[in-house]
Amino acid sequence: MRAPVQGVIWGVAFVVLESTQFVFFGGVFRRISSFVFGFLVFAITTLGFVGWAWVTAPGQIRAALARPGLLLAINVTAALSWLALLISVQLIEPAVAYTIGAGAMPIAALLFQRLGVSGGAGPRNGMEAAGVALIALAVAFLSLATVMGWSGFVRGDLQIAPWIALAGVSLAFGEGMLFTWLLILCQRIDRTGVGPGAIFGLRFPLYVLIAGAGAAVGLDSKAPLDAVEIALLVALGLLLIVPPLYALQRTVALLPTVTISVLTALGPFVIFVLQMVEGRVAYAPATLLGLAIYFAGALLAAYGAVGATLRAR
Repeated sequence: MRAPVQGVIWGVAFVVLESTQFVFFGGVFRRISSFVFGFLVFAITTLGFVGWAWVTAPGQIRAALARPGLLLAINVTAALSWLALLISVQLIEPAVAYTIGAGAMPIAALLFQRLGVSGGAGPRNGMEAAGVALIALAVAFLSLATVMGWSGFVRGDLQIAPWIALAGVSLAFGEGMLFTWLLILCQRIDRTGVGPGAIFGLRFPLYVLIAGAGAAVGLDSKAPLDAVEIALLVALGLLLIVPPLYALQRTVALLPTVTISVLTALGPFVIFVLQMVEGRVAYAPATLLGLAIYFAGALLAAYGAVGATLRAR
């Protein structure tokens, strides 16, 4: 099977799995501290993947450690991205948070290209350009709708809700920008011979330290849970976090950043459906309208991006 086709398959798998994960996070963090959860899940993930890579491909670990600057940049970007995601999904409607973050990615890819950053890229054909324009319009509308109180959920009382909404929107957009930069950095280290599994494990140590420190001082503390409940939540977290992130790492090795960023834009409707099934967040017509605009743009952009990628290979 051709590499671009494999990349598209892995990319679609990532979108579906991450969408499920995103809705799960919105509910689970009402029960357990995001710092405790993040520390336990990512500590296990890091030890497992780095340990396996060290046993099966130690040269990849050595190659990564030989580039400490790049490895540090990956860790800082991954930590900031995850913190922004974990906070935003608690502050605003999960479907909106994901949509704004995903929509920021093709915008970020274009911005990085304009800044002359290697790995940044803009639309490669008219269909992709039209799709990205619709995505940008949808992101702007959903941001406004959330701040104005038209969405299904904003944390906090009426007096502070607009400020909470603004913080959630800003964090969601920042997460998308950071995630695009992380893709570029991971592609750079991938080209040095470091495989997906090794990269996957080596990108989280800094976040593990930050989450551990936050958990130790009681940040985002919740009502105490017994050991069985914590173990169950962590096990579910591993099932929902590891597969999509590994699928993403495989995608990074096979597709350019701009194609990945556009494929990611297909996730919001999956999240919206799951959010409706879950029932935690009220139905909001404004969210549906914003998602309809977004989805139209995402389909156009994805069709143009995949076509451009397959023709280029």
